Amino acid sequence: MSIRFIRFVFTLWIVPISTLLSAELDEIESRMDQLLERLNKMEPSNSSQPVEAPPIPLDLSSSGQDELPSIPLPPLLSHNTTASKSEAPKVFDQLEGRIDNLLRRLNMESSPLKETPVQVKKQPRVDVPKTQKLSKSENPPNSFALPDELGKQNFDPPPLPKNRFNFYLGLSIPGDSVYSDTSGNHDTEFGSGFELGLDYNRMFEDGSYIGAFVEGKFFDTEKISGTSTTGDNRLVNLGFTLGQDWDFSELLALKTQASIGASITHYEISTESYSANSLGFHYSFLAGLEFRWNEYWQTSLYYEFDGRSSADRMDYQSFHQLGIETGIGF
Repeated sequence: MSIRFIRFVFTLWIVPISTLLSAELDEIESRMDQLLERLNKMEPSNSSQPVEAPPIPLDLSSSGQDELPSIPLPPLLSHNTTASKSEAPKVFDQLEGRIDNLLRRLNMESSPLKETPVQVKKQPRVDVPKTQKLSKSENPPNSFALPDELGKQNFDPPPLPKNRFNFYLGLSIPGDSVYSDTSGNHDTEFGSGFELGLDYNRMFEDGSYIGAFVEGKFFDTEKISGTSTTGDNRLVNLGFTLGQDWDFSELLALKTQASIGASITHYEISTESYSANSLGFHYSFLAGLEFRWNEYWQTSLYYEFDGRSSADRMDYQSFHQLGIETGIGF
């Protein structure tokens, strides 16, 4: 009795459960078909726009994605429900076959989602206008320029010093002169001496300059009419200069200069008991090689030829100078 009762109860439970499972499988199979159809539509096409997969309307009662949907069980059938003993195995065989069919379809027909290439929108090209080259008379523009373009612009160099003081010292070689007195004219010879001076120059952009100078020459009297004699002589010259620097490079230049002014002289001849001061006219021409250590400091080696007019009893006299000059700009 117990075995028959158990079989009866088992049949009462299995048949409705299998019926419900079959209905659920029908619904799952239908949704699987919809899912496969949508997956096939999601394959990349020739369109450049990426396709978004629509949401899959699976009505799952459970919050977890890996769990199967819950299957509500119907209330137990009454004892009047009858089922044959052979229906249960047949139903299970049908369910197993349908499940195998679904798995086979999933493996054969469905394909993994292909990665949709990301479409990067090309930004419109912005052409940056080239910076126009600047002439020396133009100022740099206020517009934006790329670093490479900035390097190609021609900017004006920093202004050079407009003022310059020069200090110079040199060897002075006096020429012969003529001393005149009541007894006649006497050739007078002088020994070598030295000169030192200071001048100021106002510089211009083209390399020219104007200025003023003051210098002193000191030398001795050696002979008069072939007879040895002594005497301390000095000249103080002052006046104005006009010059030009001819640039060979940034470090080297040729300096040319002309000067005019006045000469205050003092001559002595001991054998003639002569000592006198006088005022005369002075001129000079100078040429030198100028070395520029930087934009503020330069040094020159120069040659100068100058002369003075007659002074008292002394006739015209010329001089040759070789010297060194150093200048400071500001």
